[in-house]
Amino acid sequence: MKLVANSLNREYFRSLLPTADTELDGVVAAIAYGDDKTQLLQHCIDNKHRLDIWMRYDHTVPVAPSFLSKLLSNTKNNVFCKLVPDCLHSKVIWWKGYGAYVGSANLTDRAWNTNIEAGVFFSESDLSDSGMLEQLEEFFDGLEALDVAFDLTQEIIDEQKLLQKQKREREKADRTNPPKRIIPEWEGPSFVPDQNAKDIRKENFRIEWNSAISHIRNIASQINDFRPHWIEEDTPAYWQVDQFLHAYYYNKVRQIDNKYPYEEYYKTNSKDPQASLLTMLAWWKDLPAPPSDEDINLYEKAPLIRNSLSKANIDNLSENELNGILRATHATMDHLSKMSTASLGKPHEQSLSMEQRVPLFTEWLMGQQNDKGQTIGELLKFVLYGGNADQMWERIYLAGKDPQYRFKHYGINSIAEVAGWAKPEDTPPRNGRTNKALRALGYSVRVNM
Repeated sequence: MKLVANSLNREYFRSLLPTADTELDGVVAAIAYGDDKTQLLQHCIDNKHRLDIWMRYDHTVPVAPSFLSKLLSNTKNNVFCKLVPDCLHSKVIWWKGYGAYVGSANLTDRAWNTNIEAGVFFSESDLSDSGMLEQLEEFFDGLEALDVAFDLTQEIIDEQKLLQKQKREREKADRTNPPKRIIPEWEGPSFVPDQNAKDIRKENFRIEWNSAISHIRNIASQINDFRPHWIEEDTPAYWQVDQFLHAYYYNKVRQIDNKYPYEEYYKTNSKDPQASLLTMLAWWKDLPAPPSDEDINLYEKAPLIRNSLSKANIDNLSENELNGILRATHATMDHLSKMSTASLGKPHEQSLSMEQRVPLFTEWLMGQQNDKGQTIGELLKFVLYGGNADQMWERIYLAGKDPQYRFKHYGINSIAEVAGWAKPEDTPPRNGRTNKALRALGYSVRVNM
């Protein structure tokens, strides 16, 4: 956690930008005012990070038309801008997987360099430890759901240029009547009951889940025709799909500089996802050996999870078995690598190896209960065996998102992945990498669940 106050503490906004080798799940921002003199946009373009940004729209020209033009012209580089009329005043940037800034700084040269600003940068572990990850997700989900927000267009830019010219001409004149605008003035969001907001988020998750599952089922229906010789015939189809996507992502999408330009692949492959799929399935079938530990995932890690969480064993889940499950879950290990030493009970340690982290986290998680009074084993039993298979998406959502069910540091990616390893007859393993690989193949899915 870091205070950013420019010259007052010599911490400048530009120093927050992640290094080129940082893997991100995209960048989302909600910033009221902006000009074309800061580095955020170019940094995203240079590093092939998708940028979704919400900015303010009104007759005072809160965003410089020159910057709006840059945003619009870079749609081809996966830059997407929506404008919110009149009431947006936030200053939030979230580099997903790296950290977030929340403070007073707009996206302007003065705010980044000379103004006295005050904001806080939270690392990804800070966000996770404090519960702010979920809060940021809800914040941006709320912006996404605003029916008054609209896409940036050339007509809006032309209007803002005219308004900017008029504004300059009458800077010293009395302004009693605002100019006419394409979009009428908005008085702000009306109150939405918390339960309604939760229902909207849940429904959005259901839609996203079903969309991705339909694509995975399509691949599963073809996967046995493209089974490499080193995969056993009775391997569950959903497991095979997951490891095909795993190999594709880490051997085809990943570049030499360790970047994963899945949005670039999406632009190319979205014209014909089935063609790109068949090309990659043929590549997969001809592989003489697993390129990135797919055999270990299929025949060591997956059976361990399936056996430990079977209906016969789940009631007696031991700490040692939980340790094995955590080690075998990609999403959990990825999150664990980003947790602060303090959250693992070692505040005086500057760093901890993964071998040190896993037992510490296992012991901590084993001793936790959610607000329902469930242990982690009882939560997983609820997800896997608490209802019909066609409603597992809902139980996964509750376990990963609902405050009464949720466990700190054990999120929806971990739960969805474990569910697919434990019950491949009902659901595929899913995590953030799954959706990135699907998107790279050309399927229109959201990267974050």
